Amino acid sequence: MILTFLGGAVILNTRDFRGRARRGWGQVIRLRMNQTGGSRRERRDSAVYHPVLRFTTVDGQTVEAESPVGGNPPLARPGERVAIMYDPGDPMRVRIDSPMGGGTLVGAVFMGVGLLLLVIGVRLGVPFLMGNLFSA
Repeated sequence: MILTFLGGAVILNTRDFRGRARRGWGQVIRLRMNQTGGSRRERRDSAVYHPVLRFTTVDGQTVEAESPVGGNPPLARPGERVAIMYDPGDPMRVRIDSPMGGGTLVGAVFMGVGLLLLVIGVRLGVPFLMGNLFSA
């Protein structure tokens, strides 16, 4: 159930962000690697690459900011021009404007896996519990 709620929260947050975001074009200037494993090989295999984007706001301000959504493989490569969304109240909050880069796909995957595990748990757990309740 936790995955289902987490996925729902990500989807709602993404919907809220998309509702207030301005759209434009930016350039990936570099990738920041986030490693999460113990050994060197685990860290390399579990690395997530977050694009650092440079773009100009509607007001003419040039901004460099890191997207909170990363991937392996990277969502975009350095030098690549990408569609972006940014919060006009805080341009440092920027995302690549795509299902994966925006966070929608991540939320849907969490929600789907959570629902699947919930259904499996109910299908396996209810008969098991009912058998134990009535066999005593």
